[in-house]
Amino acid sequence: MTGNNSRHYQALIIGLLIFGLTLPLSKSVSSIIMGLIYVYSFAVVFYYKDFRTTVTCNIKQPLNIPISIYIFTVLLGLLFSEDLSEGISVIKRVSNLLLVYLIVSVLISAEQDEEKRFRNAEYVLLFFIAGIFILDMLGLLTYYGLIGNKRFALPLRPLNMHHIWFGNLNAIGLYVAACLLLFSPHIKLFPMAIFIWFFIFIDAISVLLSTSRTAWVGIIFTAIVFSYFLIKNKRTFFIAAGSIVVGCTLLYLFNDIVHARIEQVFSDFSLLFSGVTSTSIGARLMMWKAALEMFLTNPIFGVGTGNYRSTGYELVRLGRIPDIILRYNQPHNMYLFTLATNGLIGLSALLFVFYRIFKLVKTLIKPLQRERLFGFMALSVAVHFMIAGLTEALMNIHILICTFAFIMGVSMRRPYIKGGKV
Repeated sequence: MTGNNSRHYQALIIGLLIFGLTLPLSKSVSSIIMGLIYVYSFAVVFYYKDFRTTVTCNIKQPLNIPISIYIFTVLLGLLFSEDLSEGISVIKRVSNLLLVYLIVSVLISAEQDEEKRFRNAEYVLLFFIAGIFILDMLGLLTYYGLIGNKRFALPLRPLNMHHIWFGNLNAIGLYVAACLLLFSPHIKLFPMAIFIWFFIFIDAISVLLSTSRTAWVGIIFTAIVFSYFLIKNKRTFFIAAGSIVVGCTLLYLFNDIVHARIEQVFSDFSLLFSGVTSTSIGARLMMWKAALEMFLTNPIFGVGTGNYRSTGYELVRLGRIPDIILRYNQPHNMYLFTLATNGLIGLSALLFVFYRIFKLVKTLIKPLQRERLFGFMALSVAVHFMIAGLTEALMNIHILICTFAFIMGVSMRRPYIKGGKV
């Protein structure tokens, strides 16, 4: 790009950097930044023909159709929704999948120079983990009593972020940092490598102090899948997988935080068998039961987008489910939430998004190509969402929806997806 196009493009890339930095820190600020990027993009596209041509050539990205189909099923569910306010709120959150994915993938792809394009993607990722690093440092400073009056308070919740969201956000940061360290030829150089290693150390502590079992389980399974595709020698893979299991066992045996959280699972099940459903596990199982009952009332289309809570009230009124489920607006399970509100059509559309990601990842993780950075990053985040989604409705949480779309926008782009037509 030259002249005005180049200046405007650099301004938009700077906007993406700021968005990546603020995404972990503030919903309102990052949303404003994303809105400004869209407004600026439309203005430049309208006034400059060359820029419009460049954007038009890159508008067709590999995940556009799968994500659009999923959003359409959520919109379709609004036709069955009695609570339109809640339904529109869900749609607003889910629409960020396409809005964030599209602008990130198109703007990074618009750079015609391959080396600059790769560097831009790296910088965007670095700013993202820098935002997580700031969030983690705020959390640790609070934990050690240097900020506020909550010394040694668990779970860690910097900026009042829910500890499960915080744990999963850090898990994604861990995958991004690991991929940069392993596959980027630039990040391996001093002093950037020092920052990445330090970030991984702080990130790991933050995941631990989040006390989120959802994030922990997601990391364990993702690490095993990551190792399977990274390590070609299967004997070495089994050794690596065994080491992961041994490491987790040692954490359970000798780390008080992990030990207490795992022991709580056994305690909750024991109480559940005694008829107590007010525990973490008990409440989840009751929510899952409620979601299944909602699904069975309308298996094809579900009870309607936004009707989870109102239908839950009806189940409680009929005495079929304990009233503990009314504390939450989702059943802490990504798949059951989709089945309950949008039925088999919604679940099929959601799974299609992940299917396309895994299919396209195959073209990026081949040995001896630096695009493995994007392939392994997309693979890790997708696997984590699928596993962690078993105990949390990740696609109903704004910050995690935007983070998922952001990572896929950097990773799943047509310049690196050869023959990646949907």
